Amino acid sequence: MENYYEKINNLVQDLLIPARVEKKLNEEAFASLCEILEELEREYIGKDNIPRNIVGLLFFVYCSLECEMKIDDYRDKLFLAVGKMGNYLDNIFWDSPFK
Repeated sequence: MENYYEKINNLVQDLLIPARVEKKLNEEAFASLCEILEELEREYIGKDNIPRNIVGLLFFVYCSLECEMKIDDYRDKLFLAVGKMGNYLDNIFWDSPFK
């Protein structure tokens, strides 16, 4: 499980620097993050506990990207990526009865 944290942590700079400096999405890094999120979704479905360090890191990345996106351009890649990441996090953190 520490492996997930390391994989995500290795992507943080590749995701956040372009978002903060240029307001752009590093699509390759985001695709890698989505693969990890899919693994996490499969790993933690139906489980009661998720390691705190993984949750904290994902929350940090999500909030950081959300702060950098354009809120008035629904076609912006960063805006769409934040929405997609939010969907993954909903599936990982919350076992919704509406799935």
